[in-house]
Amino acid sequence: MLGALLYLRLTSLKNQIVSRLKRLRQPKYLVGALVGAAYFYFIFFRRIGESSGSRGPQRAAAAHAADALPLPAVFAETLPLVAAVGALLLLGVVLFAWILPSDKPGLRFTEAETAFLFPAPVTRRTLLHFKLLSAQFSILFTSLFFTLISNRWSFLGGNALTHAVGWWVVLSTLNLHFTGAALTISHLVEGGVSPLRRRLYVLGGGALAVAATLAWIGRDLRAPDPADLADFGPFAHYLLGLLDHGVLGALLLPFKFVLGPFLAPDARAFLLSLLPALLVIAAHYLWVLRLESVSFEEASLALAEKRSATVAAVRDGKNPLTLARTKARPAPFYLADTGRPELAFLWKNLLSTASYFNVRVLAVAAAAILVGSQWFLHGPEPDARAARLIVTLGALSAAAYILLLGPHLARQDLRNDLLHADVLKTYPLRGWQLLLGQLLTPVAILTGLVWLCLLAAALALRPTGALAATLTPATRVALALGIAALTPLVCALQLLILNGATILFPAWFQSMRSPGPGSGGGGIELMGQRLIFVFGQFLVVLTALLPAALAAFVLIFATQWLIGAPAAIALATTVVLGVLGAEVGCALWWLGERFEHLDLSAELRP
Repeated sequence: MLGALLYLRLTSLKNQIVSRLKRLRQPKYLVGALVGAAYFYFIFFRRIGESSGSRGPQRAAAAHAADALPLPAVFAETLPLVAAVGALLLLGVVLFAWILPSDKPGLRFTEAETAFLFPAPVTRRTLLHFKLLSAQFSILFTSLFFTLISNRWSFLGGNALTHAVGWWVVLSTLNLHFTGAALTISHLVEGGVSPLRRRLYVLGGGALAVAATLAWIGRDLRAPDPADLADFGPFAHYLLGLLDHGVLGALLLPFKFVLGPFLAPDARAFLLSLLPALLVIAAHYLWVLRLESVSFEEASLALAEKRSATVAAVRDGKNPLTLARTKARPAPFYLADTGRPELAFLWKNLLSTASYFNVRVLAVAAAAILVGSQWFLHGPEPDARAARLIVTLGALSAAAYILLLGPHLARQDLRNDLLHADVLKTYPLRGWQLLLGQLLTPVAILTGLVWLCLLAAALALRPTGALAATLTPATRVALALGIAALTPLVCALQLLILNGATILFPAWFQSMRSPGPGSGGGGIELMGQRLIFVFGQFLVVLTALLPAALAAFVLIFATQWLIGAPAAIALATTVVLGVLGAEVGCALWWLGERFEHLDLSAELRP
């Protein structure tokens, strides 16, 4: 019976590969596959080819220059510390799985598997073998992908083969442990153990281990002295002694066995570390098999039904995140019977987002930033200076991240309502009005988040030295207000690009959002499509911002000597607002016209 199930899995894999090869006949998938393959070649495979000797003297010179750098040698001498820290991270992941487990069942069956395998004359142990072996297919592919990424980590030693096997050991162990933990928790729940008691057991055991380790440290291990903190080498030696002894060292030992093959510097060490790692995997496998009496059919059926409902909702153009909502939530704001129709779209789309995206939460967060800023504004100067630098860099990094990647995540716009385009076109509104109404919600959310980051950065920025003479308080206020004023238009510009791509290339967009097997999800071709969209967005944004940036630079350079830097910044902000406003207005009108002539029935389907 197990052979038949394995044949079923291999046949399904073959059919999936064949179906993805067949859909390359459609241009939207073929172009994406070519871009994805080119990305993998230039990022990963070309480097592998160069390392095999195809570049000759150039490769030798590059390798000699790399060997001359001190950083890899330092890390090579601290591989035991890398193993200890990695084992500590794995221990944290395992504890997290016990304290906050997933609400999904340990064994996840598809709709077809629940329909055909559960009624079949198949034992529970056979189903366990089938799911555990089926998971190896995705683990193998993931291990190969991680190997491509870690192939450049030369300071870890080993080669591509040892890294591939090492990743397989780590991922297989984690998968088995997560499965065993989920089944064990289900067994405890069936036995009457509450989630609170389970968390208390896990936290109590962890607290005992930490207390025993601290007791051992206080008795036998000396505290770090200045010599231990003088350089990286002495500090690494001290930290390794802390992690390798006592109760904590015993707890980390199995995780070090798991990381052994990946961190093996040569073939002999790899073979010696492979046996303990395989024993850990075998112990986990036997642990899962001993839990065959746990009832998992009901949870698997519920998950299959939920997944089917999610796929149906997405295909119908609904938001799958709202399926589980059963409680009514208050309106984001009062919507009058008359007024601008765009506000109705804002009201509707805000209801589909998280409840904490509202003006009240924004005001509370701003007040918390204002109050919390006092501790690094008026504290002791050396510590306060370091805190201000950290807050400034963190806030500016967060603002940049939100501006660049936020439009891809805030999708409460036409990208969610594309399948209802025929219904939207029946509204007595122009195309630009519909598009503007759809953009208001993500623009408001992203603008509010960026404003919070700017507030934190403006409060924390206190330049010293020569920079303080340039960035005076008035100049800093002008800069902060100018950036805050430009943020909505910059967000709108990026969202217009994404929604414009949705209108101009709806077939590509539908293939990228279709979930589930057989509907176009996954694959190198879809990754290539996303790369095309991201690259196109950055290119168009840079092209649109270039005229405004040049105008601002010329105005500030020419007028700051006459009217002062703050006034020059305010004047440049006004001009940039006009330029970006004109670009956004023209783009809204043009894309609105395209939306009015959009016919989804004429587009290619996935």
